[in-house]
Amino acid sequence: MRRNLIVLLVLAGIPATSHAQAPTGAPFFDPLSMDRHTPVSSLSFDLGYEVWDTPGNTDLTVAGITVGGQFLGRTGMGGYVNVPLSYVSTDGNIFGQDLHDSDLMLGNIEGGGVFTKWFNPDTSMVFHLGIALPTADDDGLLSGLQDLANSPRYADFVLRDPNTTWLRLGVSPMGRSNNFLWRVDAGLDLAVNDDNPDAFQYSPVLHLSIGGGFDLGGATLLAELVNLVLDNAQGDDTSSTLSIGARFNSGKLSPGIGLILPIGFDNSGIDMQFAIAASLTAWL
Repeated sequence: MRRNLIVLLVLAGIPATSHAQAPTGAPFFDPLSMDRHTPVSSLSFDLGYEVWDTPGNTDLTVAGITVGGQFLGRTGMGGYVNVPLSYVSTDGNIFGQDLHDSDLMLGNIEGGGVFTKWFNPDTSMVFHLGIALPTADDDGLLSGLQDLANSPRYADFVLRDPNTTWLRLGVSPMGRSNNFLWRVDAGLDLAVNDDNPDAFQYSPVLHLSIGGGFDLGGATLLAELVNLVLDNAQGDDTSSTLSIGARFNSGKLSPGIGLILPIGFDNSGIDMQFAIAASLTAWL
C-alpha cells in the first residue's frame, strides 16, 4: 500500500514538472518602434541611425535619440517622461538650401501619467495621457530638419515639431499566448498651441500600430508596423514604418536591434532608405 502511494505521487508530479519547464518570458510586448509604454516600471534608451538617398554631392546624416522612463506603483498608476534628441549633419543642398552644418538638438520633452490594467497573467492594457512641452530647439539653421530624426519610434513625430505644445493620448493592449506575443497601439495627438505658419501646422495626428513577436527563450523576434496620419492644410498625409528585429533577454536588461523600412515617405527629392534601431530597456 505504501509503495502504491509513492508511485501515485510520482506520477501525479510528472505533469506539474513538465508544465514548470515550459518556455517562460515577459507576458507583454516590449517593442523597438511602437510606443515604449509597458505595464512595468522601466528606463529606456532608443537610437535610430538613418540612411538617406540624397542627390548630387549632398551628404545628410540623421540620428534620433530618446531617453525615457516610467514608474508604476502597486495600484498600476504612475508617471513617465521622455526626452528626445535629434542629430542632423548636412553638407550640400537640402530642400533648396545650401547648408553645411551639424547640430544636436533638444526636442519637445513629454511627461504624463500611466495606468495599467491586467486582465489575466498574460494580457494587459496600458493607458497614457501626457503633454509635450514646446522645448524643441528653434533658433538653429537645422531646427526645421528635426522631424527627419523620427526613428526609431515614428509615432513620436510631434516630439520634434518646434514651437508647439501637444496633448497626447494612447492605449496599448498586449498579451502572450505560449511563445507568441502581440500588441496594438492606438493614439491621438492634439496641438494645444502651434506658433508655426499655417502651411506647417497639422493636428490632429493619429497613429495606429500593430506588432507580433515570437519568444525563443534567450531572444524574442519582433515585427512591427507603425502607421501615422497627419491632418494638415494640404490634406491628410499617411505614412508608415515597418521594423524587423529582436530583443535579447539578459536579466533586468533587454537590449534590442532592428531594421526599419519607410513606407509612403515623400520628402521632395531626398528619401530615407532605411534606419538601424538600437534600444536598451532596464526593468526596475
